[in-house]
Amino acid sequence: MKIIKILIVLPILMSCNLNSQIINFPDPAFKAMLLQADTGNNIGGGVKIDANDDGEITQSEALTVFYSSIQTSGNITNITGIGFFTNLQTFQLVGNLIQTADLSSLINLGSLDLGGNQLTSINLNGLTNLWFMNIGGNQLTEVDFSTLAALKILIIGQNQLTHLDFSNNPMFEQLRCADNPSLNWVNIRNNRSQVFTQTPFNGCWNNCPNLTTICVDNNEVVTAQNFLSNCGITQPITVTTDCSLGIVDEEKDSGVMVYPNPSADGKFFFTNQEGKFSTVSVVNSLGKVVVKPFDCAQGNNSVDLSGMADGIYLLLLEGDGVRKTAKVMKE
Repeated sequence: MKIIKILIVLPILMSCNLNSQIINFPDPAFKAMLLQADTGNNIGGGVKIDANDDGEITQSEALTVFYSSIQTSGNITNITGIGFFTNLQTFQLVGNLIQTADLSSLINLGSLDLGGNQLTSINLNGLTNLWFMNIGGNQLTEVDFSTLAALKILIIGQNQLTHLDFSNNPMFEQLRCADNPSLNWVNIRNNRSQVFTQTPFNGCWNNCPNLTTICVDNNEVVTAQNFLSNCGITQPITVTTDCSLGIVDEEKDSGVMVYPNPSADGKFFFTNQEGKFSTVSVVNSLGKVVVKPFDCAQGNNSVDLSGMADGIYLLLLEGDGVRKTAKVMKE
């Protein structure tokens, strides 16, 4: 009889121990802010997260939070630990010093605001309920939106992006992307009518001096062109329905020669006349960066794509006030 009782009690104790596991927050400033959550503020959406006042946050306590808004600018640098708040539907933390964010476990998240931080990378993989996002005012160079099936509105101005691809976002329709000095192309061909008028969440795409190509749905070419004109954007921008590569090939008039092209082994060499290009990077046909920018000013004029799948890629060569592209094919 005693043995039976012990066997019954053990699973219960193990379950209680699992639910009371303490979450590790590497950033004491972030933990301190969460410990301030109470019924009188929105840090936990009116929930006192540290319910037992022990100065710790357990996994079970994290599950009581559905809304979190931290609007106090401060010195929060790391939000590791937020991944245990899996019931979160809204998360807002603005004006801090966060550099990286992995939110992939927050599967119920619908609204996200991490504006005005110092993000260089963000993992949004699998957030199929996320419909609104503000990640403007950061240092992002690329963001993968491909798994965000519900994404409708995005604010992403004031970053260092080279491309934006919403072809896998069937609900997407509003975009603020101004002040992205490196932005080269935008793909909004997703079989949904884009909002081409100014709204609180949709604005002119000004101050993107390197923007050369916008890919749209078949019925949106004229509307997109009028949108650019009404915004006072005078730089030459190609509005097209051909998204096979997303970027206009400038190899012929750029003075750039790539050889061999096509390449059977994936190894390419390129000319750098007068050393006017200082860096080169490579993106694939979906616009994803597969080779991050590296220095080519000191004679390193080769690119190795031997580990990549066969197909078309794009070399992005940049220098002081100069930006050129060249298509290459690995076969």
